[in-house]
Amino acid sequence: MVVYNQGMFKTELCNKWQETGTCPYGDHCQFAHGIGELRPVIHHPRYKTEVCRMVLAGVVCPYGHRCHFRHALTEQEKALSQPKPRSMKLER
Repeated sequence: MVVYNQGMFKTELCNKWQETGTCPYGDHCQFAHGIGELRPVIHHPRYKTEVCRMVLAGVVCPYGHRCHFRHALTEQEKALSQPKPRSMKLER
């Protein structure tokens, strides 16, 4: 496999090209116009091995599927992220 120093250049299909078959950016588009233009995505070995802090905080992650962290929680992680019930003091 050839490793490109491309960042995310041509690693996803162009939405406009998929919808209409044309793209206003033409050859200058950062996205792939067809399967043949797609380049491999090289990820860090720890990619998606830790839970996203936004998800743990109960907030929607703005990065969505592009987030470098996991959005799926294990049962143990779900239990740990649930707020603990508080005990109530009864007044006499």
